[in-house]
Amino acid sequence: MIAESLFGVTPDGRNVYNYTLTDESGQSVIISEYGCAILGINVFGNDGGLYDVALGYDTLAEYVTDTRNFGATIGRYANRIAGGKFTLNGVTYHLPQNDGRNTLHGGPDGFSKRLFSSERKGEAVIFRLESPDLDEGFPGNFTLTVTVSFTAGRLKMDYVYSCDKDTPASITNHSYFNLNGHGTGTILNHKVSLSASKYCRANDELLALAPAVNVEGTPFDFREGRKILDGIISYSPEIIRAGGGYDHCFAVDDNARPCAAAAGDVTGITLEVCSDMPALQFYTGNQIGHVRGKNGAFYNSFDGFALECQKFPNAINEPSFPDCVVKAGQPESKYIEYRFSH
Repeated sequence: MIAESLFGVTPDGRNVYNYTLTDESGQSVIISEYGCAILGINVFGNDGGLYDVALGYDTLAEYVTDTRNFGATIGRYANRIAGGKFTLNGVTYHLPQNDGRNTLHGGPDGFSKRLFSSERKGEAVIFRLESPDLDEGFPGNFTLTVTVSFTAGRLKMDYVYSCDKDTPASITNHSYFNLNGHGTGTILNHKVSLSASKYCRANDELLALAPAVNVEGTPFDFREGRKILDGIISYSPEIIRAGGGYDHCFAVDDNARPCAAAAGDVTGITLEVCSDMPALQFYTGNQIGHVRGKNGAFYNSFDGFALECQKFPNAINEPSFPDCVVKAGQPESKYIEYRFSH
């Protein structure tokens, strides 16, 4: 079942609608036209209660001013691009530098700050966005559709995009999860598994460094599953550099399904993440700070984690990473699926 509701009005006077997708058992997901952002994920815990496991805000105005990208669709390029520039086909493109000297998540006016158009189609909602040539510095007229469905506890986002010029593109979802329920405190006792034998070290600017290195024997080995806290208290220089937690790119093992999983230590809610993207940014909310969220809750650092399926960060400037360029006139498709159970 899909229900539509008015969320609010943008500063320039456009109406913003939300959709609530409810599955057969009464679990639900709320997603907005603004930023194509996931506002809430209500799923059952072991005690039979419904828990909203996604961090977010109550009002549109808070999403308009948000700097944490709660739940948002990220583009044109997820993660960091070094120096806010790249050269493609002999042309150097300059991007806004919104993360020190680097470009983060497509720039300050990236897709997370855009109003998508939308329509229902069967049991799904289709969101569309057009990004013009040189939007935030990126070449080409770029179109994106995101088809969102929620069935049997499975939230799936199918991305299809194309451009009339060659352009780097990496689309992800930036939901922050707390599987004990948003606003319930730390996620450090969650157990996380990552299907990744290698990860990218990060420099002082949190740029992913090539080549990816082996996780074995490091706090970055999540292949068998471990509590987040167990890695953080290793006091690894890599973790200290990232603000005392994880904010690192992992190279997903070939054909790994799922590529990641997590479990709440109180509710018993589990999350599996499936995707066909080659990398995943694991972020433990190190920089959340202190912010008012939904229903009067306050969120602090380490109160939510993100598993951002994506292409490799800065791949346009790092030839050893897999190619990230979408060729002119050649559509590309990727997907992310979040599977909830208890």
